[in-house]
Amino acid sequence: MIVWIKSWFKPRIGLLDAFVTRFGVWFTDQDMLRHVTNSRFYSLVDVCVIDFFLRSGVVNILRRNKWTPLVVYKDMKFLKALRFPGKFVVKSQFLGWDDDAVIAQHVFERAGTVVATGYTVARFIDSRGKALKTSDVAAQFGAPSKPVIPDHALATLARSRRGVD
Repeated sequence: MIVWIKSWFKPRIGLLDAFVTRFGVWFTDQDMLRHVTNSRFYSLVDVCVIDFFLRSGVVNILRRNKWTPLVVYKDMKFLKALRFPGKFVVKSQFLGWDDDAVIAQHVFERAGTVVATGYTVARFIDSRGKALKTSDVAAQFGAPSKPVIPDHALATLARSRRGVD
């Protein structure tokens, strides 16, 4: 709910714009070793994606068409610990899409130092659960032509499809 309220006061963003979401480490974010748990990083990525949907206006198009984004893969590399008390930011950007999925990158930074980097791969489904072509969804969002996906993101897309027929 707080993300929803804060999004009203933040600048609007485009589909492929980088954006920053600010956070603080709470005492309850930590495990018994006094660092932020790995699962919390994944939850914060979800908050960043919600921030994007709200600030870009994508949420309105999703609702109007009764489409749902479905996260099919997340990947995270942890480099340093986050501890209470502390502030940090997540710099996120949707890097592009192919026929089946979109991919976003999330870089966690504390005082300019990268502490984790993650990716989210998602597909879109309609109200009956049928997978949608990403190009059709992107066209509804007013997206430019399909962007060139960086190699590091292509590797993540490939990993997301392992074991999927």
